[in-house]
Parts: sequence; structure tokens; C-alpha cells
Amino acid sequence: MPELLKRTYREQLATWIGKTCHFRLLYKISRDGCSATTFHQQCDNQGPTVTVLYNTNNTIFGGYLSQNWNSSGGNISDANAFLFRLQYNGSSNPVKLPVNASYYNYAGSGISNYGPSFGGNSDLMAFQGNISKSGKEFVLNGSVSLTSGYYNYNGYDTNSITNSNLRVTDLEVYLVVDGPGPKISDKPWRESPEWNTETCQKLNQSLIDYKPMTETNVTTGNILLIGQIGAGKSSFFNSVNSIFRGKITSKASSGNFEHSVTTAYRKYKIKDFSSGKFLNFRLCDTRGLEEEFAMDVQEISFLLDGNIPDRYQFNPMVPFTSETPGYIKDPDLQDKIHCVAFVVDSSTVDVMPDKVRKQMKDLQVKLNQRNLPQVVLLTKLDKICPEVEEDIKNTFSSSAVSDAVVRVAEIMGLPRGHVLPVKNYESETKLKTGVDILVMEALQQCLDFADDFMDEQLDKMATDGKLKKEKD
Repeated sequence: MPELLKRTYREQLATWIGKTCHFRLLYKISRDGCSATTFHQQCDNQGPTVTVLYNTNNTIFGGYLSQNWNSSGGNISDANAFLFRLQYNGSSNPVKLPVNASYYNYAGSGISNYGPSFGGNSDLMAFQGNISKSGKEFVLNGSVSLTSGYYNYNGYDTNSITNSNLRVTDLEVYLVVDGPGPKISDKPWRESPEWNTETCQKLNQSLIDYKPMTETNVTTGNILLIGQIGAGKSSFFNSVNSIFRGKITSKASSGNFEHSVTTAYRKYKIKDFSSGKFLNFRLCDTRGLEEEFAMDVQEISFLLDGNIPDRYQFNPMVPFTSETPGYIKDPDLQDKIHCVAFVVDSSTVDVMPDKVRKQMKDLQVKLNQRNLPQVVLLTKLDKICPEVEEDIKNTFSSSAVSDAVVRVAEIMGLPRGHVLPVKNYESETKLKTGVDILVMEALQQCLDFADDFMDEQLDKMATDGKLKKEKD
């Protein structure tokens, strides 16, 4: 879904904010759902933001907060906050209402059940709880009072700023980022595929024809998806499944929730519905990484080594052990993980919780001990670059995506070529060639790395066999 905030209005907001900046979309109710919980999950502790409402009278208004949104339940102090109108009844008509100097301690409200809320007396409170879409609009249950919190000069009142109308077609929250916005380069920073049906069909057929190395007697390549909750690992499986089913599907539970929606270990099969056969790889899904529940080191070792059975139900309070029913005592190469794909949200890389980042680094120690290949699936590209949201073909020409790849490679200690930008199917209702190409290219690289690992294991088994004979 494209961003609605026009370039001229972005420039006006930057002028009011008083610095060179650009805007990155964090939250959009037509895409993410109108939910106070989701708003706080995606906007809390991100930095300065602009909230923009688009009502059914073709009026655009909102508020700026230079401080973090939070869910502490208290007021947010901000001497730089302001409310604004950008458009009234379809005509550009910018108005800025700064926070009252004696009222800035109440510039915003950090209440978990509120969406964006400005002013201690709710000068502009967008909504509470969850709001379902009604036809083509959202009937928000918030309020606009414009009382003492924000300067009300020249006779502006609630009606002249908002039409007294909280029936909106959309609401967006943008992160305010210092410096000029991302650029689209004429020279791609990574070799770009041909964005056409022929490329899509070739990738599709290559994955249908994929078979692990015959010398290993392994029939399927196992790719483990690991990432922070909400990063999009279950959505990646759904995207792959959708491509080979020929329509959008949602087999794995996905979405933005407080805790992981994946509660069981799954080795998902992919069926090509054009041929009716299952493909020779598995996408293995496990619990999302959370601050509250640290990953059990021994449990993840069992998972990597093939000791944990498909459909095992995780219990963060009782980790898996060798005494757990279903424990696979003598797993072979067929049971093991052959490649690990970390799934990372490109829009939250720099605010990833320290505890989650530490879990990922601890896991990498285990992977390196086993010489397991690692890649990063970099998701939600549309949130960091409007040009990519508008046209996925801009992925490898976007400076924002390039910067995110470099940053993630540094954090994970991996080569940049191992960081693979992808776009999951989330809001789409139909398949798109460009999205398919990115997903299938990433999947193909995972399988190439899996083959490298199996080849290495074959050499290791041959060497171990020779050593055993020499000892005998």
C-alpha cells in the first residue's frame, strides 16, 4: 500500500520541525489494522514521529511529537510538539498549532489502550482499543477538543482543523529521520534480476527441480527460520507457499502480537500445485525470539542436530531434553538443519532489543561450531523506502535498502552477500512477479548454501571413516 503523505506536505512538516529530515512509515491502519496494541508495538521508543489522519471530508491533520511514544501510562513532556492541518476540504491549507509553553509537560499521552494521543485533555486523541474497518473507512472513537494544550490562534477551532470528523480513510505514523531521504540510484548496488515473467518462471522451475546431493542420501534440504517476533519468518513461509500454490495463502500463523504466534516446531512441506508434488526442501519454523523468554541453549542445539520431532509443542517454562517424549536419539543428516535464515525487520534494525540481539549472537556461536551456513532475510523493505513500496523493482537501487544491508551485515558479522532483501506477502491479495522473484532468489541461495553444508558433511564422514579404519 503506497504512502499517502505527499512530497509537498513532507516539505511543509520538515519546515515546521526545523531541520532537514525525511519520513519513514512505521504504522498504517489500512495495512496494519487499527489497534492501540499494534500502534505501540510499532511506534514506541522509535524516536520523533508525525501522526497523520486522512478524513472522509478530504481533510488532512495530525500531530508531531519529538519524544518517544511509550506505554507507561503517564504524560509525555515535549516542548517541541505541535498539532497541524495540511489540507482542508481537498485544498492545501497548512496551519501549525504549537504546544502551549505552560502545557508542554502534557504534550502527549503514553497510555497503552490509546492510539496516538496529544495533550493531557486529549486535544487530539485518535482512537482507543481496536477499530474495525467499516466499508472503506474507519470510524475512530477518539476525540478532538483543542483546549488549552495547543495554541489556538486566529479563531481556529475543532471544526476548522478537522471538520469535526474522525471518520478516516487512513491514519499513518511516520518516523522523522535526520538528513535527506533515501535515493534511487541509476547504478544498482547489487546485480538486479530481470523483473519479468521469464525470470520468475525460471526460478520457479529451478526450485521445483531442486534435489539435495544424491551422495548424502538426504531427500530434503532443511532451512531453519529464526527471528524476533513480528519480523516476518512465518510470513516468509506463507509467501513461499503462496507462490507454489498460485494464490495468496496463510497456512502458518503470522501477525504482530505481544508474544510469538509460533508455538510448535514445524518442518513445513511445500507443494507445487501445478504438478501436485511436494518439493525437496522444508522450511522449519520455530518460536520467535522475545525479550521475556530467553532461548534455551541446549534446546536449540537439539533442534539444529535433528533431535526434536516435527510438531513438538514448545514450553518456555520446560525446555526440551533427551528425556522428552519424541526425542530422536540417533538423528542422521536427513534430520539435521542444513542452513539457518535469520529473519530481520529492516525498519527496526537499530532498535532491536539488546536481549534479542544477544540471543542471536549466542545462537551464532552454536552455528559456527557446526559450520552451519547463515543468511539474513531482510524483510519489510516497504517501511524504509517509499520508492520500494511503490515499485519493488527499486530494491537494488535504493540507498535505504543498501544501508540496511550494510548495517545488518555488520551486526551479524556476515558478508553483505549473505543479507537477502525480501518482501513478504502481507497486505496483498494477489501474487506479484517482483515479490515472487525476490522470495525465490533468497530461497535458492539458502538451498545452495544447504548443499554446501551437506557436501562438507559428506567429506567429514569420509574422513572420519578413514580415521576409524586407521585406528582399527
